[in-house]
Amino acid sequence: MSVSREEVVWAYRMLLGREPESEAVIALQMTAPNRDQLRQAFLGSAEFNRQMDGRHGLPHVGRFFDIDRTDIDITCSDEQLQAMFDRIGQAWKLFGETEPHWSVLTSDAFRQENLAAHIDAFYSSGRNDIDLHLHFLRRAGLPVRLGKALDFGCGVGRLTLALAAHADQVVGVDISPPHLRLAIERAQQTATANISFESIAAPDDLDRYRDFDLVISLIVLQHNPPPVMASLYRKLLRALAPGGVAIVQMPTFMQGQSFTAAHYLANEQPSMEMNALPQKLIFEIIEEMGCRPLEIRENGVAGEPGLSHVIAAQRVL
Repeated sequence: MSVSREEVVWAYRMLLGREPESEAVIALQMTAPNRDQLRQAFLGSAEFNRQMDGRHGLPHVGRFFDIDRTDIDITCSDEQLQAMFDRIGQAWKLFGETEPHWSVLTSDAFRQENLAAHIDAFYSSGRNDIDLHLHFLRRAGLPVRLGKALDFGCGVGRLTLALAAHADQVVGVDISPPHLRLAIERAQQTATANISFESIAAPDDLDRYRDFDLVISLIVLQHNPPPVMASLYRKLLRALAPGGVAIVQMPTFMQGQSFTAAHYLANEQPSMEMNALPQKLIFEIIEEMGCRPLEIRENGVAGEPGLSHVIAAQRVL
């Protein structure tokens, strides 16, 4: 008998001292055949052993309070912005052709050779993530039955399909046509009729989206350079209807990271890069776009080298 969700959550709390970073990792840990093997997996993990070594253990709360500056410069020309966006687009189209599901959730369970046995867990994680993040609306006293919802960076439709149960119309948007083809196939297989998928080739393509009650984007913006993150975030906030809410995750600090557009474009980058947009800039964009922050919550997506937050911002009426 496999372990329960509650047992996995308490294993994280009791052995690692933190909450699970996503519903996807919970689903993966639930494949353990029994409690003993679940416990052994946690006790043998690198994270647990780092915590046992006082020389290297880091507290979960209060990291990086001593940092006194960030070196992220988001100024760039329109041509530089498009060049950065094109670079990201090429990288993700290749992922879409080779490892589309793994590129969304980087677990070996979702590599192509293992996918058949785990495809249901993959899409189940999307339902769990949507249910979890809709609590931002509930805590703010807002309805969770939506008219129009936008899933940005939808990939193979993991969140888009899950949103279909909560909205009259859902649009999934992505930079990678190969990912979108798989999303469309999954929607057809599940007979989900109230969703559509669209591709963009430039940040300005987002300007056609307006009057959405909810915009959501998880584990997406972090794979773009900071000027692109800022541009996309502005446009996602602009896509909101009055009173609509954007729930967007992005790292806000990465240890040792500095950025200028010229240096970035002059050098080769990892195929799946991780970047941060400082909170100061995030709050400036929220104000600039006529929105207000509802809630900001730290999560563990950036790992030990950084900080990641989910920001819920509402378009002011």
